[in-house]
Order: sequence, then C-alpha cells, then structure tokens
Amino acid sequence: MECLMTVVAGLLLLTLCAHCIAPAGSAVISSSCCLSFISKKIPESRVVSYQLSSGSICPKAGVIFTTKKGQKFCGNPKQDWVRKYVKNLNAKRKKTSVPVVTKVSLQYPTNISI
Repeated sequence: MECLMTVVAGLLLLTLCAHCIAPAGSAVISSSCCLSFISKKIPESRVVSYQLSSGSICPKAGVIFTTKKGQKFCGNPKQDWVRKYVKNLNAKRKKTSVPVVTKVSLQYPTNISI
C-alpha cells in the first residue's frame, strides 16, 4: 500500500512539473506579460490576433500572438517578422471593421391639441 501511495505521489509531482515547465523553444507567458520570446517564426497563416505586453508593467515589452488553436506566443517587437505580422493584422482588422451608418429620420406631428 505504501508503494502505491509513493507511485501516485510521484506521478502527481511529475504531472505538476510537466505542466509548469514550458516546452523548449516556446515563449513563456504569465498572464499578459512576456517572460521570454519565441525563438522560431510562427507561420503567419496560423496567427489570428495579437496584443501588446507593456514594458512598464511586465519585465519585457513584447507582442503576444494568438493562433487559430488558441495557443499564445510572445514575439520580440524588435524583430522584422513580428512587426510585419502586427502590420498585417492591423490591416485585416481595418478591412473587417467597416462602420455601419444608418440614417434615422423622425417626424413629429405638427398640430397637437391638448
């Protein structure tokens, strides 16, 4: 029985460690701060959005990209490919967010008797 408890405790510890450690080569994200930057360029077709992490609040200023699968990666804003992706995402956002303007005219009765 003690052996089983030791094995279960070991597996739980291993699972916890595996969950906390980021895979090699990926960027570590804590809340909305970049702790490190991704070492490889992500295919642009997989990226759907981004947000900026502030250098005043976070240890490093960075760009947090979100992929189609919901994964988040931090890019170094000094790298050309990161700036290009941000520019292209902004252009896409402008194309899709066309404001809808509707004209409404109200007519009030002119002769009201009380």
